[in-house]
Amino acid sequence: MTPEPGSAQVHVVTDSVSDIPDDMLSRLKIGFVPVTVRFGIEQFKDRVEMSVRDFLRRLRTSTQVAKTSQPSPGEFATAFREAAAGGHSVVSIQPSANLSGTYQAACVARDVLVRQGLDIEVVDSRSGSMGQGWAAIEAARAALEGCTKAEVLSRVARVVSRVKLLITVDTLDYIHRNGRIGRAQALLGSLLHIKPILTLTDGELDAVDKVPGAERVLGRLLHHLQRMVPEGARVRCAVMHADAAERAQQLAEALKRLFDVCELLITETGPAIAANVGPGAYGATLYEAT
Repeated sequence: MTPEPGSAQVHVVTDSVSDIPDDMLSRLKIGFVPVTVRFGIEQFKDRVEMSVRDFLRRLRTSTQVAKTSQPSPGEFATAFREAAAGGHSVVSIQPSANLSGTYQAACVARDVLVRQGLDIEVVDSRSGSMGQGWAAIEAARAALEGCTKAEVLSRVARVVSRVKLLITVDTLDYIHRNGRIGRAQALLGSLLHIKPILTLTDGELDAVDKVPGAERVLGRLLHHLQRMVPEGARVRCAVMHADAAERAQQLAEALKRLFDVCELLITETGPAIAANVGPGAYGATLYEAT
């Protein structure tokens, strides 16, 4: 079976680590697989059974550690079957395999369904949050333009190779206790009033800077972004935050002064990310647009 004339040849799927706003998921027809969030024995589907706002309120007050787990292969299989209905190819964009088992779960589902004749490609974005999100957005836009699967994957690869991510957290406690510390391990033991700036290197969290005092963080974030992307470059960027709206807005305004911003999103990161970075975290992802 082939897609109807005039319809997209490819459907795009991602997971809730991507932090794509709900309205954009709907508008771009992106399939969405939620991560599971746990407080003790209670569990919720990220952004389905627990909203971002409710999660952050509970994260600040709960004595229980919030844990996240990737969707099961069965959940991905369900999403892939829905996306493939009508003979569509499927491109699924996942977070870095070095950060989460989500990519592997999606691959397990893909392998089963490919043997049943479905056409599915799973992509490791080498990133997370809106670094992953931009890859899925670009894929969905290409699909809606009528691009082939190969053309969609080419657009995704271009974003993956260009996207830059920086984030600062109030404390590394959340990252550490959830086992996501990676190369940022070097910062432990020196926190106190130090605010770390983190990036992703080879899909793994890496320390970029240690800033003494929260008031200096914004300037250092911008300094490092300018080193990553030439000042004045035409960019698409997203500012993400976990209950840090004012700081996120300040960062967004500064980015508009530094770059030729052709698209800007400000998004509150969902439980899949917020459980690991903690309240007060904020940062940006951006890439040079063509």
